[in-house]
Amino acid sequence: MEKVLDRIEDLAGEFPDRTAVRGRHTWTYAALMARVEQVAELLRPVAGPGLIVAVDVTHAEQAIVAALACFRMDLVVMPVDPRMPQARRSLMTNDARPVARLVEEAVGEDLVVHHEFAHGGVAPADSAYVMYTSGSTGVPKGVIVSHRALIERLDGLASVPGLRAGETMLALTAFTFDIAMAELLLPLTVGGTVVCADPAARWDTSLLTSVAANVDVIQATPSYFRLCVSERWPGAPKARLWCGGEAMTPALAEALLPLCDQLWNVYGPTEATIWATAAHVTQPEQIDLGMPLPGSAVHLIGRDGSELTLPGRVGELVISGAGIATGYLGRDELTAARFGPVEGVPSPSYRTGDLACYRDGSLVFRGRVDGQVKVRGHRIETGEIEALLEQHPAVTEAAVVLRNPDDPIKCHLKAYVASQATDRELRRWLVQHLPDVMVPQKIEVVPVLPRTTAGKVDRVALAER
Repeated sequence: MEKVLDRIEDLAGEFPDRTAVRGRHTWTYAALMARVEQVAELLRPVAGPGLIVAVDVTHAEQAIVAALACFRMDLVVMPVDPRMPQARRSLMTNDARPVARLVEEAVGEDLVVHHEFAHGGVAPADSAYVMYTSGSTGVPKGVIVSHRALIERLDGLASVPGLRAGETMLALTAFTFDIAMAELLLPLTVGGTVVCADPAARWDTSLLTSVAANVDVIQATPSYFRLCVSERWPGAPKARLWCGGEAMTPALAEALLPLCDQLWNVYGPTEATIWATAAHVTQPEQIDLGMPLPGSAVHLIGRDGSELTLPGRVGELVISGAGIATGYLGRDELTAARFGPVEGVPSPSYRTGDLACYRDGSLVFRGRVDGQVKVRGHRIETGEIEALLEQHPAVTEAAVVLRNPDDPIKCHLKAYVASQATDRELRRWLVQHLPDVMVPQKIEVVPVLPRTTAGKVDRVALAER
């Protein structure tokens, strides 16, 4: 089976002097592979099939080198954000038990290896990376993506929305967001160039203008593109914009269409490896999830387990075929529930928990079947935030809801907490344990939480308050 590294090595042999990476440094394919080999040698003492290495880097160039070096040594990449709260980092590392951590030196630009767990956790031997997402039990869960799924998905993306040899793609997204894998690896598998943005461009859009001016593909969430529009970003007239991770609105589409060559709405959970469907947006009032990428298929499953094909009927979206992840690290029961066989659907498949329906042959998003929400493109289990709040000694009970879910500009998380602590004390508690995006914008301390007649927390009542 061909892997991403095999493809890049072949291209480096055929086009050694072609530019592979452009950013703080400019590396040819040959120079990139030389750096990969150097870092791979550093990893040799901890190497072993399925062993996990935490990659704790900020800059895109180093993320590329680190990932490919791990692939060279049959190690599994676990992206870690250096800005992540220590409590969450501990949850991830204790769950995955990486044998080592690759970090950028504080002074200089070399990668160094820190040894971690002597008896590390083990993923399946064909695993490429483990990407952690929010978990409903209060512990983030690691999604295992195989080398096969990764190359299948990258090949699909090279076809639709498309990236060709000689073209460029901007590396803007943080490494811990799985869509970064497209930015870092897709160009290198087609003979293109990764253009690395300053990491500060993720929140300072003024840094985007010059680096994006001549880039062929720019990928970001609707929240980020909305920020660009609000700060009068001049756009990238030759670029194809891939917009995904949360719902694109007609207003945003209308604002972006004049700023680019093409606008694409892309959709897919981490468990389906980066993206699974794509829609070319030409009219702002007509936005849908589009069609599955090459090699993939989508199915709408009704409550009775039958597949829905008629327009307008809402069912759970199940993705099958290319790019489906292996499952969750160390969570066999959850893996069986989400990746297990679905009657009438080819394996492998993944039950997304997303609701959709068909409209004019394309899929239209219709919400979630559970408490999972998306905020600024990040998938969040509200149960994880609730579980953490309830670990506070002064908290009796907590519920987190998404307010204004139909307005991407105003939508935010709000926590209702039965507690003797103040909202400031609770916010300090959350900030110590969660990434910024998971900390509710508003926290309201209440005597008790409302209940339904069945005795459950009345989330509908909370959402309407």
